[in-house]
Amino acid sequence: MAHPEGIEFKHLADYREELTRYYTATAKGLDKDKIIDGVDHLVNPLDNAINEKCSRIKKTILDMMDEYTASYYIISSHTQKHFEGSNRTWYERLKIITLPRELVTPVILSTSQSVCR
Repeated sequence: MAHPEGIEFKHLADYREELTRYYTATAKGLDKDKIIDGVDHLVNPLDNAINEKCSRIKKTILDMMDEYTASYYIISSHTQKHFEGSNRTWYERLKIITLPRELVTPVILSTSQSVCR
């Protein structure tokens, strides 16, 4: 939620510290080493963990509400086409949550870092 523009899963390692803060804030009582191992597993581009987690989250959300409402909370793809020079085209495949930002409320953590909910 802190990145309304979206992020590419292949760049999750760039967000390791931020993800660790989120996990620490939400996984009360979980050992710090387990949190770090979990985040390392999640951001590893050679591992499918992030896709597995997104699929489980999507299924849980769809079990709770209709597909239209769920579409605001499910991580979805947004592809941006880029032109580099005259003969090169590449695509940035961003993952986003479409919930309007005005509906997101920040939660203040004990480490003075905020997490959006």
